[in-house]
Amino acid sequence: MHVFKGFLVRLFFVDQTAYVTSAEKRGTGKTAILGMKEWEWRELRGLSWRAPWGVANQHLIQYTEEMPVTMVSWIDANAYCQWKGRRLPTEAEWEYAMRAGATTRFPWGDEVRASDGQSRLNHWEGDTHKENSLADGWLYLSPIKTYPPNRWGIYDPAGNVWQWVADWYAEDTFRKNVKKTPISNPQGPSKGVFKVARGGSWWCSKNTCHGYGLITRGKTRPDASFSNNGFRCAKDH
Repeated sequence: MHVFKGFLVRLFFVDQTAYVTSAEKRGTGKTAILGMKEWEWRELRGLSWRAPWGVANQHLIQYTEEMPVTMVSWIDANAYCQWKGRRLPTEAEWEYAMRAGATTRFPWGDEVRASDGQSRLNHWEGDTHKENSLADGWLYLSPIKTYPPNRWGIYDPAGNVWQWVADWYAEDTFRKNVKKTPISNPQGPSKGVFKVARGGSWWCSKNTCHGYGLITRGKTRPDASFSNNGFRCAKDH
């Protein structure tokens, strides 16, 4: 699995298909910036994958080819994966791949920093969203491959952007499926209101939104577009 990155690659997809994203259809997207309150996401007009913070705020981030694409809904992510002959991973596939055999909160252990004291993910470095020490080097997005991969060579298994997966959300998905023998790629319900996102993002930490690492299950509507939501594609062998 690879995190979908690349402004030019995305532009090629749009040019080839004339695809219009959920944010562009709606005319709005949701973003967050330093200084906002805990859950105070702002819905602004004109946000898109081309300008996740808005054209007037593009100075907030150096948006390069190596940055993950954001401001894409589950619908958008699914459309791109299908165009590439791939698909979104199931939630179980995502967790299996990101863990790479680990049973801890992060692929390298239970703490944000590895045993060498170095940061291994892009997350919010502050007690509140009014401050960020930049100890991990980034305020918002970070380029793919900024940090070492997990043991299976997968970059950004946690942090940076939430990652859409295929499943509809149900609180008891895994409690129900754990009773099945053998357990093989358990999946969520056949329909629902929210789609699952995993991994947390640059906006998250233990003191703020708590949603980061390999444990937290995020959920949001499939047409929602945020500046901290991205995706990766999977391919059957």
